[in-house]
Amino acid sequence: MVVASDLVSRFISYLVHKSEKQHTTTEQDLERLKSVLLRIYTIVEEAEARQIRTRGMILQLKDLMEGMFLGYYVLDSFQFQSVEEEGVDEDHQVSRKRLRFSTCTRRSTSLLSLGTESTPVLKNVIESLETKICDVRELVMLLTSCPRLPQQPYATYLFMEKSMFGRHVEKEQVIDFILHDDQNLAVLPIIGPHRIGKRTLVHHACQDERVRGRFLNIVFFHGDDLGNISLMPSSSRKYLCIVEFSWEVDMEAWKIFRSSMKKAAISGSKVIIIGRTDEIAKWGTTPAIRLNRLSPEMYWYYFKALSFGSMNPDDHPKLASLGMQLATELQGSFLGANILGHILRGNPSAEIWSRFLMSLRRMSRKRLSIFEEHPPEKNHPSHTAEVAFMNYRGCMLYDLREAGHFQSDIPRLTPAGVELEGKIPCDLGFDVLVWRSQIPPFCNYTATFLQPKPRRIVRRKKNPLAVSIT
Repeated sequence: MVVASDLVSRFISYLVHKSEKQHTTTEQDLERLKSVLLRIYTIVEEAEARQIRTRGMILQLKDLMEGMFLGYYVLDSFQFQSVEEEGVDEDHQVSRKRLRFSTCTRRSTSLLSLGTESTPVLKNVIESLETKICDVRELVMLLTSCPRLPQQPYATYLFMEKSMFGRHVEKEQVIDFILHDDQNLAVLPIIGPHRIGKRTLVHHACQDERVRGRFLNIVFFHGDDLGNISLMPSSSRKYLCIVEFSWEVDMEAWKIFRSSMKKAAISGSKVIIIGRTDEIAKWGTTPAIRLNRLSPEMYWYYFKALSFGSMNPDDHPKLASLGMQLATELQGSFLGANILGHILRGNPSAEIWSRFLMSLRRMSRKRLSIFEEHPPEKNHPSHTAEVAFMNYRGCMLYDLREAGHFQSDIPRLTPAGVELEGKIPCDLGFDVLVWRSQIPPFCNYTATFLQPKPRRIVRRKKNPLAVSIT
C-alpha cells in the first residue's frame, strides 16, 4: 500500500513538472536553451581537444554537434528575428521565404520555421538536446582515455581558419580505407560538387600519422596527366595515389594507369579518385564517399565564427541579423564564407554588410533569370554565389581563379590593400589575392578587380509648352 502511494506521488510530481515546462514563456525557454547549449558546447570543446579514433565515438560526437548547430541556429533566429523584421522590404521577405523553405524541407529534426509559433519549436529543440546530453554520458567518460591534441588557438575563428570543419566522420572513413589490408589494388572514389572540400579531406587524411606510418610514397596526380605517368616497378614499394578529375573523365587513360599500378606496386597499394560526376563511382572497389554541402545550421555556425571573429554577435544584433541572411545567400560555399567572412570581420558596419547582402541578392536574381533562359547542363556546377559579392569599394570583382601554393605570380595586393590605395582609375583592371587558405592543400584564390566607368544619366527637360489633357 505504501509502495502504491509512493508511485502515485511520483507520477503526480512528474505531471506537475511536465505541466510547468509546457507553460513557460518564450524568454524562459530561450534561457533554458542557452543553458543546454553551454553544457553541450563544453562537451564538444573537450572532445575537439582529444584525439578520437573510435568510429562509434566519432559518430556520437557528430550527432551531438549537429544538435548543437541546430540549437544555436534556433536561438539566433529567435533572438535576431525582431531585428530582421524592422524595415522588411520585398527582397528581405524573399530571403525569409528562402530561409523558411530551406530549413523546413530538411530532416524532421529541423523544426525551425519562422512562420510558426515560437514556443513549441523551442520546447521541441530543447527536449531533443537534453536527450542528446543524456545519450553521451559514456562518451564523456571515454574522452578521458583519449590523448590530448596540441593546444589550439583560443579564438574560435582562428581555429576555424586553421582546421577542417564538419568532415570528421568522412576523414575517418578515408583513413579506414587506407589502413585496411587488401590483397588487390583498392580504389576509393570521393564525389562532390566543385570546391566542396574533396582535396582538403584527402590531404587531412594523408597527414594522419597512422597513414604516414603505413605509406612512404604518397603521390598526387591530375586526371589529365594519367596517360603520361609511369611508376617505377618495385617488389617492396607500396603506393598511395590520389587522382583528381576536374570535369572530363578519360576512361582509356584511367585503364592504362590502373594497369601500370597493378604492375608497379605490391599488394596493399591504394588509389583515391576525386571527381564531380557519378561516372567515377563505378571504378571503385569500395562504395564512394559523397560530400554534400553543410546544413544551414552548420553553415551559419561556421560563417558566424569567421565573420564576427572575437566580437560577440549578441552585442551586435543588427549585424547578426544581416549575417544570417548573408549565410543563406552564400548557399553553403566554403570559399564564399572565408572570403566574405574575412572582409566582414574587418568591416563591422551594418551599412557595409547591407551592401554586400544587396549585391548577393542582385546576383541571385540575375543568375535565376540567366538559368531560366539558358538552363545549365546536368551536374554542371555553378558558383556565382562564390563570386557574387563583386561590388567591393566600388570595384567589380570577376574571374575568380585558383593558384597553387608554390605558384610564383601570385599578387600581393589584398582587398584590404585596395582600400588603402585610395581612388582607383576607371577601367583599370588588376589582380588581387582575395583569400589564402591556411589548411592543406594551401590554395590561393585570386580575382580581377575593375573600377567601372560611372554611368551617365541623361535627364530630359520637361517641355514647358506641354499641356496635360484630362
